[in-house]
Amino acid sequence: MNHTWVLRTPADAAGCRAEGCEGLPFAQGLFRCRRADASIESPVLEAPAPFDDVVGSWNADLPPGCRLVFEVQARQEDSWSAWYSLGAALGLPARRLELRSPGPQEDACGLVAADTLKLKAPASAVRCRIRLLAAPGRAPVLRQAAVTVCAPGAPEEPPPFRPGPWVRRLKVRGRSQAVEPEAYRRDICSPTSLAAVLEYWGVRRDTLDMAERVRDRTTGDFGNWTCNAAAAGALGCDAHVARLDGLDELAAEVASGRPVVVSLTFGPGELPGAPIPRTKGHLLVVTGFTRGGDVIVMDPAGRTARDTARVYGRRQFHRAWRVNKRGLSYLLSPRVRRRGLTVCVPAADLWEAPPPRRRPDLLALDHHSQLIYGERVSVLAADGDWLKVQADEPAHPGRKGRWHGCTGWMKAADLTAAAPAGADAVVRTRQAILKTGSGLLTLSVGTRLRRLGEAEVATRVQLLDGSAAEVARDALAAAETRPGPERRTLILQTAELFLGTRYYWGGRSGVQEEPSIGVDCSGLACLAYRVCGLDLPHNANEQRLRSRAVSRRRLRPGDLVFMTAGAGSRRITHVLIYTGGDGLIEARWTAGRVLRCTFAERFGTPLARLESGRLVKDITFPRPRLRRIFFGSYL
Repeated sequence: MNHTWVLRTPADAAGCRAEGCEGLPFAQGLFRCRRADASIESPVLEAPAPFDDVVGSWNADLPPGCRLVFEVQARQEDSWSAWYSLGAALGLPARRLELRSPGPQEDACGLVAADTLKLKAPASAVRCRIRLLAAPGRAPVLRQAAVTVCAPGAPEEPPPFRPGPWVRRLKVRGRSQAVEPEAYRRDICSPTSLAAVLEYWGVRRDTLDMAERVRDRTTGDFGNWTCNAAAAGALGCDAHVARLDGLDELAAEVASGRPVVVSLTFGPGELPGAPIPRTKGHLLVVTGFTRGGDVIVMDPAGRTARDTARVYGRRQFHRAWRVNKRGLSYLLSPRVRRRGLTVCVPAADLWEAPPPRRRPDLLALDHHSQLIYGERVSVLAADGDWLKVQADEPAHPGRKGRWHGCTGWMKAADLTAAAPAGADAVVRTRQAILKTGSGLLTLSVGTRLRRLGEAEVATRVQLLDGSAAEVARDALAAAETRPGPERRTLILQTAELFLGTRYYWGGRSGVQEEPSIGVDCSGLACLAYRVCGLDLPHNANEQRLRSRAVSRRRLRPGDLVFMTAGAGSRRITHVLIYTGGDGLIEARWTAGRVLRCTFAERFGTPLARLESGRLVKDITFPRPRLRRIFFGSYL
């Protein structure tokens, strides 16, 4: 079990107990010190499973003379340990920090080894505490805090490889520690790797300058994980230490365009192709994956910058990183742009611009779409408490045939820095009510979750914060893609959940402000297909572009029927779901609701007399209009 909590958004900070400080908009950070001595204590962070290892990290703006102290404590059985210090920092001029690990700390519960709390008995929860000390006329700002935990028992073999957007090579410029002065070259793999990733994000620093910035002034070491994250944060990035769960999570970072610094341990012959024969701890940068699933890296142990480009075998890399070092990684991104966040509310609205209209308007054209719990976005810009984001899943065709996610503005409070765990179940009912440790949570159909265990009538699932919740077993379906006939049945059953609900432009959720509010045409198709493991774009036009064209004779229940805006238009503005025979289900704008109909009722012509690409007369308008009809399938 590996799990990381990151406090970075207003939602992440909502449960913190803050004294002597004020909350800040996303672009500025989390908290600003308002008096000489302030403290922030996280809520109890419940782990998905017992753990025995804790690493903390933080980013802060510390003007000269300001100080920060970072502490953690763990819950073992029913009691809390003492607070353990995991380091302190003093602000210096030129955005430098004097970073220090704590002195020796050990008691009956655990001991601190530089940057890591090693517990003597498994723990079930953790919390962190940050103390900020201001200097006269200067106020420190806490931008981010993170805690990562893990337990032994990594799988011996890596997960099977499947091709995807991680089959690429990010353009990280090679840096060799071997070309640096003798006093440094053997010990600076961590700052060398960190400097390479910072340069990738536009922050260029000399390798030796970076080494001095990360140096632990208590021990003199350059490899303290907490110190490296803090130094990167002081230079303008968001950076934290994480224990990734395996190569699939590493691949997801690469797919999003983020190189990752990782730590390895290996012995003689255990990592073929490495420039060093053995190491107890060596850091390098993962920049991509080959078509066969092997790992592309920038290894600073190479003799020259050109010699740092390496490819390591998938199985051997997995053992050196995930098994031997428990997936230790540094994750970096710019403070705002490209930051990956996750929707943490049942449904979040995506708008043309902030702020939206105050009262809900079911036909508001500036309402782009909705994202549901657990879906990922990348931040493009910030404006106070609002963020411009791009959804991770493709929805729109861009240049050179590349697709990108839909974009829009949403509330920062609807997002969390937590990354969703690998899902193996999906909500199949219009709404699922989950029993959590603090109350009830209602999630939409199509929401993907990770199962932790099964009982007679309930299933335990993992929430974004790592805690567990219970949901009725029959509210979930398996998340994997299903066989053809079963998928088609499930698509129709899901669409039927919305029959009679009011049409909502951009609606794409089973959880709305009012129970009578439903979805729009493309939102209905999106949710119906998600339940059987298929992701459709948010927009009807893009749904048609991504579909496979079929003839009338090959049209099957669950396939889609598309309509253009008019007789002379190529743009698709409406999508319906075919139910078999002459039947359809649609979210119809002119009727203001989700309903059943037939081809004959809608067009005055039954399906048997139509062909894909033909003109039809849409008689649902007060003045019938000619539109072109197309048939498409994803099955």
